[in-house]
Amino acid sequence: MYSRLTRWPFRSLLVMAAVVVSIAVPAGASSAVPASAADVADPDPPLIEAVKRQDTEAVARLLASGVDPDVRQSDGATALHWAVHREDAETVTLLIEAGADVDAVNRLGASALFLAAQGGNATMLRRLLESGADPNLALPLGETLVMTAARSGTVQGVRDLIQAGADINLSERSRGQTALMWAAAQGHHKVVQALIEADVNIAARSTVRPRLMYADATNGGAFDQGMVENLGGFSALLFAARQGDTAIADLLLTAGADVDGQAGNGASPLVVAIHSGHPALARLLLERGADPDAIDAGYNALHAAVLRGDLDSVVALLEHGADPDVRLLRATPVQRASEDWALKTAMVSATPFWLAATFREAEIMHALAEGGADPTLNTTELWRKGRERSDRDEPSEPRVAGGFVSPLQAAVRGASDRGRFYILPNDDPVGEERLALAAVTVGADLGIDLDHADFTGAMALHDAAQRNLTSIVRFLAERGADVNATNGRGRTPLDVAVASSRFPSFASLGPDWSGPNAIDILKEFGAVRSNQSARRR
Repeated sequence: MYSRLTRWPFRSLLVMAAVVVSIAVPAGASSAVPASAADVADPDPPLIEAVKRQDTEAVARLLASGVDPDVRQSDGATALHWAVHREDAETVTLLIEAGADVDAVNRLGASALFLAAQGGNATMLRRLLESGADPNLALPLGETLVMTAARSGTVQGVRDLIQAGADINLSERSRGQTALMWAAAQGHHKVVQALIEADVNIAARSTVRPRLMYADATNGGAFDQGMVENLGGFSALLFAARQGDTAIADLLLTAGADVDGQAGNGASPLVVAIHSGHPALARLLLERGADPDAIDAGYNALHAAVLRGDLDSVVALLEHGADPDVRLLRATPVQRASEDWALKTAMVSATPFWLAATFREAEIMHALAEGGADPTLNTTELWRKGRERSDRDEPSEPRVAGGFVSPLQAAVRGASDRGRFYILPNDDPVGEERLALAAVTVGADLGIDLDHADFTGAMALHDAAQRNLTSIVRFLAERGADVNATNGRGRTPLDVAVASSRFPSFASLGPDWSGPNAIDILKEFGAVRSNQSARRR
């Protein structure tokens, strides 16, 4: 969820992109700078054409002849806009000395000073400020010059703007973000330091924006959920956490940033850092006193670390006192068809150990067990839904959507995509079976009941037989699992294996195509078909 780069307000980005486009390509008439149809059709004024060509002599001649230095293109851009865009200091001086308006804006509301800040040209920015340019001019959506300079990383420009009286705590109106947030998200350490030295508001947060999002239930579209997520509410520290910038996080924490200050969805900087894949920053936050068990987002740092397969963070969290048995309270929202790392609805109530099992992370399972995790904790009932289904033995029976799954069963079933839409589950069946066997072995060694039944009555051996995971079928049978146990429909593992073998997916689910399949192995251990299956034949 947090792994993507910071996305600035779309309209703000659009304005910045359009500023350059409007300078380079004459646009239509502007409401801010009226123009007739004839003006739009006419070529650019000679002064602007000379500036665009960087013909300093022609510019000087035109100005000496009395040409208006503030003559505009049809989009409102002046010669000074073009001179700053070309970073032509000599022409800028000529125009200013001729009386050019340093605060003139084009139809997008951008002044020449904005272009200097956007381009990161501190020398040009200082020259304009010395000529009286307003340091507090803002774009229509509220983006200030100091925000623009902060994003471009122009530290001297930021200092000059501050010296000239720029308000460093203003926020743009699209998402309520400030210059400090933009500098932190872009990794501009010196700009962050300059803003801190100027007594910037470190505690400022972006606007919280409720948004209807999507949570994947993983057991059929009928149980997919829409959920309202409070996006935004980010501090500069949360932006640094998402980007994994330990240097900026250290600066902000030293300056007094709240190490546990939450985003709009309740996620702490520690949760954001780990979910975004930044273990080094997570360790820094822990060393600075971050709460390892904060779970106001519905999941905590340990859940996120297991999701990412981040053994280092799991160990660090346990070393700092994290509770290894806290259950997942709710799924993490995702964007449809995204690459977000997500904890799905069917995982709600899972412990970190259970999650490690379903992701087949044997080393993390070991680490959690050594850290005091209870490996026998199963998921609880998710919810009931009373609706008839023709394939149910008792159609009027309430539908339990999920739950009561042991870590051992979770390891057999697996969740290799970890919520990411473009990651194909079981893309490497040989490798996945090896990982599954390793996780099942850890669970069995820790005493998990091999014959535990989930909400459908299915056991781990049923799951392994259905998937033709031959190494796991053999392992469970050798460890004493009941090869003739029946599930909620009265079917044995052999019934399930035979039924699954009728479909092409049976072979693709298990890689051991050349040797014995699940049916052969079950029969080797004395498995039989159930009477119910015989009647159904």
